[in-house]
Amino acid sequence: MAEDGYAAYKYLNTEQALQDTVYFAQNFEPSGLEDFWSSLKPSTTPWIWLGGSYPGIRGAHIRVRNPKTFFATWASSAPTEAMVDMWVYYAQAERSMTRNCSADYTHVTNYVDSVLTNGTSQEISDLKYAIYQAVQASPCDPNPSVNRSRSDAMSNTAIAGNLLLPLNFYQYYGFAASVLPFCDVMETLNQTNLLTTDNGGTGPSIAPASGLALTYNITTAFTGFLLGLAQIDYDSIPYADDPIQDMSWMWQYCSEYGYYQRGNPANAHTIQTKFQSLDLFQSSCNETFPTGLPPSPNVTEPNKYGGWTINPSNTMFASGEFDPWRSLSPTSTDYEIGAPNRTSSQVIPECNVPPPNNSVFGIVYRDMVHVSDMRALLNTSDVNHQNFSTVGFASPISTEPFYAGVGLFGAALEEWLPCFGNGTYAGMRYRLSEGREGYW
Repeated sequence: MAEDGYAAYKYLNTEQALQDTVYFAQNFEPSGLEDFWSSLKPSTTPWIWLGGSYPGIRGAHIRVRNPKTFFATWASSAPTEAMVDMWVYYAQAERSMTRNCSADYTHVTNYVDSVLTNGTSQEISDLKYAIYQAVQASPCDPNPSVNRSRSDAMSNTAIAGNLLLPLNFYQYYGFAASVLPFCDVMETLNQTNLLTTDNGGTGPSIAPASGLALTYNITTAFTGFLLGLAQIDYDSIPYADDPIQDMSWMWQYCSEYGYYQRGNPANAHTIQTKFQSLDLFQSSCNETFPTGLPPSPNVTEPNKYGGWTINPSNTMFASGEFDPWRSLSPTSTDYEIGAPNRTSSQVIPECNVPPPNNSVFGIVYRDMVHVSDMRALLNTSDVNHQNFSTVGFASPISTEPFYAGVGLFGAALEEWLPCFGNGTYAGMRYRLSEGREGYW
């Protein structure tokens, strides 16, 4: 059982999380500011919510549930549609890839699934050994000695799950910054040092436009994939995790949100093994929390606030074009899983008036991924956060989403704040436009 058990986790749900923030806002009385306590109440001062990912969901929900407590929200990368089957998570990553890398990734995934399902004992053993050796390898030791009995003992799910290692950092760093180095090694069979038309040279391209599998055969593509795993060495990259937060979030998606990121063999462009199934995710939830979970996540609870069609006033939704979580956000384009055809508009709605139901006020950042605005690295001299190999909260891929988001949300606040408290902020539009200190 997870730490503290059901007696503690039963209070971790959507309604409690929302009510906690309402209570905080209504009872915010910081020591030393007693003379200003009454002025800090949501009835006299506009409380503004900024949040990305799950906090973005809560910010959108709170504008539906408690609009008189939180006056406005900037919800970044907020997957407001809770859904058990989220096979589209890795589909977003595939869409952002170069076409040859995408094609080979799909061919290798299907090949591995096929051998593990239908291969002879020797073929399965050889495949497991090859993948395990590549994972254990590094640029300094490309062919390490590994124990075959250990790789034989690995489950199909565990061994095939290694194919997703190149995507470990995709969610926050995107294709170019995290997956492209792997693709370059795979598609050139680790000949990235040769100067070709692909990298500014004059020599003929090594990487075939249609991929290795179609140009040559699946054996060549699989060899290239293993070279990529060994050379980039994703599993050795340091990553600081918080087990308490992880366990808390697991309870939330197991109980209410779902988001089971399973492989979908019916997807012609799948890059995720079929062995990562819905049953696997549910079994993991049940084993971790044997008491208190519903048979399947109760997605109706968070979705009662609107899901894909959530439409609160005074709310800006921001998304990365290739964010895996965009599939379940209000600006989702994944119509095959039921997303409505809503468009993102930068036309600021009137205060306390939702935009038309077929549109979403906000911005979709081109080529960006998860919370690219609020996670932008502004201190570009910070050597500890320059690429995915030095993992930190801030992402160095671009500062543009931050400034674009701040600009649009600031303009929206200029429109909305004057109507706060029946006009008590009537002069706010002028003060903001004058840039007076203390009003932003």
